[in-house]
Amino acid sequence: MGILYRPADGVAGDFIPFWWEGDYHLFYLKDYRGAPGRGEGVPWWHLVTRDFVHFDDWGEALPRGPAGAQDQWVFTGSVLAAGERFHIFYTGHNPQRKQQGGCMQAVLRADSDDLRAWTKRPEFFFPAPAEEGYEPDDWRDPFVFWNDEAKEYWMLLAARRAAGPPRHRGLIALAASKDLHNWEVREPFWAPDLYYTHECPDLFRIGEWWYLVYSTFSERCVTHYRMSRSLAGPWMAPADDAFDARAYYAAKTAGDGARRFVFGWLP
Repeated sequence: MGILYRPADGVAGDFIPFWWEGDYHLFYLKDYRGAPGRGEGVPWWHLVTRDFVHFDDWGEALPRGPAGAQDQWVFTGSVLAAGERFHIFYTGHNPQRKQQGGCMQAVLRADSDDLRAWTKRPEFFFPAPAEEGYEPDDWRDPFVFWNDEAKEYWMLLAARRAAGPPRHRGLIALAASKDLHNWEVREPFWAPDLYYTHECPDLFRIGEWWYLVYSTFSERCVTHYRMSRSLAGPWMAPADDAFDARAYYAAKTAGDGARRFVFGWLP
């Protein structure tokens, strides 16, 4: 395996990293790019490494749903440990659902006892609340974490207002839950009215600072970050607010408490 990983039978899309007991679990969107016999849709694949030199391929983590299913395209999400289980919140994407009177995107869920075998939970279905002014087909990339100050789980999402200047409706939506099952949509976490959308939101803290990471394609493909001493903001832009350079995209982070790494893809 080279420094820049690419699967032999497709390409690697968004990475969803998760650190656990010394290992980095690198889930990613595996795109077969229309390879013969592969069919449509995108699954999650799973790599594991401890040193970023040696990698174990754990194979398919979340398979594509059948044709017409909400998650025929298993798009980006996040992984967390809660209770005695591991949980994935992910985006179920399917343009056909919109044509059938449903929504193109919704947040779905899976869980596991060992990070290797995952069970989808079809009873969990969390679409955008169109009645609250959200675009129903842009509700994706859920990032879920425990907010110790609020004593509840928070979910950040790439979302858009349903009205306003088309290129400036993007925001990071916020939902909250006490139990990971029932979610309440709150006021947007961050809505600067600058971008088409904020893809793959990610959040972490180092010292006194919170760092908010997101990717945009309004003018060019780039991963940005903002800084704040509080989750309530204000979110400040450093002089250079980008990770790496143009085309380093959909970057998300994971760390062991001492170091933090950022994982993205290059076209």
